[in-house]
Amino acid sequence: MSSDSSNTTIVYVTVFDSDLYGLTVYDNLIVGIIYGVYIVLYVTSAHILLRKPGFASSRPRMIMFGTTTFMFAMGIIALVLEIALGFQQNQYVWSPYRVNVVFAVEATITRLMYILSDIICAWRAVVLWNRDKRVIATLLILILGTTVAGGYELGVTLRPSFEFNTPYYYSIQDGSVPETTGDSGPLIMVGPTLGTNLVSTGLIAWKAWQHRVSFRKDLHEGSGSVMVERVLALLIESGFIYCCLWVVYLISALGVIPGFIVMEHVLFFSSGLYPTLIIILVAMQKSLIEYSTCSTRMQFANGPALGQTRAGNMPRHLYSIRREYASGSDMRVPSMVFMKTSDEEKGPSL
Repeated sequence: MSSDSSNTTIVYVTVFDSDLYGLTVYDNLIVGIIYGVYIVLYVTSAHILLRKPGFASSRPRMIMFGTTTFMFAMGIIALVLEIALGFQQNQYVWSPYRVNVVFAVEATITRLMYILSDIICAWRAVVLWNRDKRVIATLLILILGTTVAGGYELGVTLRPSFEFNTPYYYSIQDGSVPETTGDSGPLIMVGPTLGTNLVSTGLIAWKAWQHRVSFRKDLHEGSGSVMVERVLALLIESGFIYCCLWVVYLISALGVIPGFIVMEHVLFFSSGLYPTLIIILVAMQKSLIEYSTCSTRMQFANGPALGQTRAGNMPRHLYSIRREYASGSDMRVPSMVFMKTSDEEKGPSL
C-alpha cells in the first residue's frame, strides 16, 4: 500500500483474491474447452493441408499451414504465460517490471492473432471474388486500419504500466472504484476488426447467394449443389458468430454486462479457431464442388437429352461447366464459369 501527496490510496490485489477467485476458475474452464476444440480443428486442418500431393510445390498451402501453425503456437505461449502469471501474482513472487514484461508479450500476441485472423478471413472473400480489385482495395484498407489501430492500442495499453512501474494488477483507488491499469484502450481495435469481418462475411454471403442461383439454375439442385450450399452456409454462420463475439466483447468492455475478462480470453482463442475452421470448410467446399461438377459432366456425357447435337440447333442457354483456379492455388474454391457451347460466345463469369 502506498500514499502520495494527494492522499490517494492504491491497493493492489491479485486475480486470486476473494470474489475474483470464482471468476478465474470459470474463465479457465471456458478457455480450456475452447482451446480443446482449437486443438482438434488445428490437427484436422494440418492433416488436410499435408495429406494432399504436391504440398511442397504449393505456395498457398504452405502459407496457410505456416500461418495456422504460427497462430496455434502463439496460442500455446499465451496460455502458458497466463497460467504462470496467475500463479506468480498469487504468490507475490514476481517484481512489477517482470509482470509487465509478461503482460506485454501477451498483449502483443493477442493483437497479432486478431490481425492474422482478419487477413485469412479477407483472403477467403478475395478468392471467392476472383481477386476483384475493388474487393482487394476495400479489404486492404480495412486490414491496414486494423493494424494501425492494433499498434496504437498496444502502446496505450502498455504505457501506464511501464511509465509508472506499476504491475498489471487489479487496483482500487480511494478504496472504492475498481479499475485495471492496462485496460485504458481495449476498444480502439474493435471498430476496424469488426468492420473487416463484417465486410468479408458479407462478401462471402453475396458470392454464396450467386453460387446458389447458379447451381439451382444449371445443375438442377443436385445433391452436390445442396452440400456445397450447406458448407457455404457454415462459412457464413461462423463469420457471423465471430462478429457477434466482438460485439459482446465491446459491450462487456463498456461495462454494460459483466464478464470482460472471460470475453477477452474467449475472443483471443476464437481468433485462432475461426481461421482454422475456414481452412477446413474451404477444403470441404472444394471437394464437394469437384464432386458436383464431375456428376454434372457425367450426366451430359450420357447423350443429348433432346436428340440435338453440337452441329444442330442446340439451345443457346445450355452451358458447360469448367473450373478456374488461381495461379498455383490449390486452396482456392473453384469458381463456376458458365460457357456457351458455341466457341465464339461465352457466358458471364461468376
